[in-house]
Amino acid sequence: MPNVTRLAVLLLATLACGAALAAGGVNRWNSAPYMAAAPLVTSSDKDIAAAIDDITAFPTELDPRLWEGDRMRPDVRARALAIVTDMFADLKMPDLAISNVEVQGSTVSYEYDDSADLSIRVFLDTSRYKGDIKQLNALLKTYTDYLEAVYEGRLLLHGVPAEPQFYAIRAATLAPQPGVGHYSLTEDRWMERPSVQKDHFDRNQMTLDAKRFITEYNTLVSDYFTDKKAFDCGRWGAFTREMRSYRGAGIDRDGTRSTSNLTYRMLRRLNVNVSDTARKLAVECRTIHWTLE
Repeated sequence: MPNVTRLAVLLLATLACGAALAAGGVNRWNSAPYMAAAPLVTSSDKDIAAAIDDITAFPTELDPRLWEGDRMRPDVRARALAIVTDMFADLKMPDLAISNVEVQGSTVSYEYDDSADLSIRVFLDTSRYKGDIKQLNALLKTYTDYLEAVYEGRLLLHGVPAEPQFYAIRAATLAPQPGVGHYSLTEDRWMERPSVQKDHFDRNQMTLDAKRFITEYNTLVSDYFTDKKAFDCGRWGAFTREMRSYRGAGIDRDGTRSTSNLTYRMLRRLNVNVSDTARKLAVECRTIHWTLE
């Protein structure tokens, strides 16, 4: 069996398992739905203002749960490498190898908070791979999505959620950027040291944007829980893409301390994690629509 086909079969099997876990196995959508109660955002104006204050109060040192000064804690580095090695071995693709394991994101900067996660990016050596690299990269994205669904919030390194991600292609956005923290776990060294970023956020605009997304999200939740079988699942995907595009445009324009990036992060810290819950409801919606009673 060609390696890319083997990977595709593995992903289909694991995604089916993940979908079953996420769904919960209930087959009466509205009388006994998978998610028993509609997860509406009920945060008050005061709650939103407090969340904005929290997300715009930045630390002056790297997260001590992960770092000793400016070096990754040896136990964290060793465990992270062991985790991705085991996950890579599950792919059973001998013509691939791990090239470099790196960490990026808020936990490698002065932007982290208690809800930040450790983004572990695994770049593969494809020099001996005979198949289509773009197709391989797409399948690895699916594998990464599966890992996130299964291990989300469960894989903790000193209380920090670890999120392994696998790549066959390094996109421009994953390359080291000046002043943005980027650490090689493989070589135990900085690829780019973090610097304190400039503030490019407007709290008033953050409030307006957050309320717009909350209204849109709550409308989707209300419509979805009214009749799950009749709901257009594509609406969840469109909402998720809108949020990601909003965040990405802000980072590209104004950096990590932009209005858009900080609003996106703040929306994950209300009484409902807006982006993650929308993704879970999208999976549940498709599972319901695909099932024959």
